[in-house]
Amino acid sequence: MKAILVLFLSILPMPSLADTFTSHCRDFSPHLFFENGKCIGILPDLVTDIFKDMGHEIQWVKVPWIRSLSNARQGSVDLLIRHSMTPEREDFLHAIPYAHDNRRLSFYKSRKFKADITSYEDLKSVNIGYIRGHFYSPTFSTLDMSRNTPISKTEQLVAMLEFGRIDVAVTSSSHSISLFEGRFDKATFVDDFFNPLFISIPKKSKAANLHDKVSSIMLKYRQSGRINQYFEKYGLAGPETKGSDPSVY
Repeated sequence: MKAILVLFLSILPMPSLADTFTSHCRDFSPHLFFENGKCIGILPDLVTDIFKDMGHEIQWVKVPWIRSLSNARQGSVDLLIRHSMTPEREDFLHAIPYAHDNRRLSFYKSRKFKADITSYEDLKSVNIGYIRGHFYSPTFSTLDMSRNTPISKTEQLVAMLEFGRIDVAVTSSSHSISLFEGRFDKATFVDDFFNPLFISIPKKSKAANLHDKVSSIMLKYRQSGRINQYFEKYGLAGPETKGSDPSVY
């Protein structure tokens, strides 16, 4: 009888084992933020459901973005959420598009800097302060950074501008522009551009083999309009797509 039971159990389909994957979170409400020690927002809710669909869980850890990129290169984090893509990041990330925004870069001037900025050509001759490791725009990325000043935190960038240690600071709605508005004079020049947004699985992480599956589920969420419910829950309109094919950004 025991032998028959063992044989019966051996032919039953075995359930796949659930894995817990690590994702980094930071404060950028309503897209992602911590509340009572828990990471919530549009993106945490969305990717939690996608991984739950696959039978997996996510452990959220609060980590600054610059360290997230470093960990992603090493493969010591499994998922990064809400970011732009650059050629450098493509080397170590499997990217999955989920939405886009229309980003506008603005340039705020030190009180010691009297000239206006009207073009990227003007920016080539000034000392620009920017946050190290952050993406601003495709054109901004082509500037010669050797003459400019990388800063670790936005608060430090504001202080550098206040004391005139930089000529201008670059910022946008993704980079705490509210800390500059009304405090410094704004240059005439702005850089408007279409900015695809991604979640990514680092190529060296233990979740790397899930990239195709996660991409497929994300595409279904977008094509069906299901992704809109995550934005609407936090008071934002659902993401538009560029062109008729939502898989193309």
